[in-house]
Amino acid sequence: MARAIGVVRPKTEQAGVRKGDRHQETANLLRRMILAGELAPGEPLREVALSEQFGTSRTPVREALRTLAAEGLVTLLPNRTVQVSHLDEQAASEVFTVLGALESLAARLACERMTPEQMEILSELQDDLEDYYASKDRPRYLEANRLIHELIVESSANAALILAWRLLLPRAERARHVSTLDHARWEAAFEEHKHIHRALLARDGRTVTKLMEDHFDNGAVSIKDAHKRARREERSRAYQAVLDKQDDAATD
Repeated sequence: MARAIGVVRPKTEQAGVRKGDRHQETANLLRRMILAGELAPGEPLREVALSEQFGTSRTPVREALRTLAAEGLVTLLPNRTVQVSHLDEQAASEVFTVLGALESLAARLACERMTPEQMEILSELQDDLEDYYASKDRPRYLEANRLIHELIVESSANAALILAWRLLLPRAERARHVSTLDHARWEAAFEEHKHIHRALLARDGRTVTKLMEDHFDNGAVSIKDAHKRARREERSRAYQAVLDKQDDAATD
């Protein structure tokens, strides 16, 4: 890898840690790094460097990379080359649409099935979300956000829905992280969460279903807008490069 990464190594050297645990721990760590932007799109991931960085053998790293490839976070290229995947705008938007449908249904069911204890935990997480938004602590905000969505889905008490959601979630998490880079979208999403929280407390299934649908629809639009801005900036750099070459030629 091009640089050292300041992360805590997995506990792979401790006695009694099973091979499968090492693979999962390594996958979790790499996933967090990709979602946080510590590993940039297109960055190569080399087994030897990663195994040295994490203090483990190459086998758990190789298996972790296969897991992340199945989730769409890394790309397996010819000659055993691996790199961090670029976010596919269209695919991310499609994933958000499906995930929004699942979470809208989950929220409606949660209105009926959420226990008093789960309601209390939901309010605690909402307080955390508000604190982290106020301090602009994006990593902790995103974790509180993830826990809120997870709690809502778990509270649906629908095993088939929960399974489908968990299978799809890894492909949506990266898009969710990207959407909060836009401050206007972050602010809007935070306000949306407050309305969703109130509707859940009121056990208003009809309202929370619509709010959750809108929440994901708005997130999908934000992802598309982010890619449009990125393309516009890329074109601007290309135009400037042409002008710089013309200026250099004129002065020669």
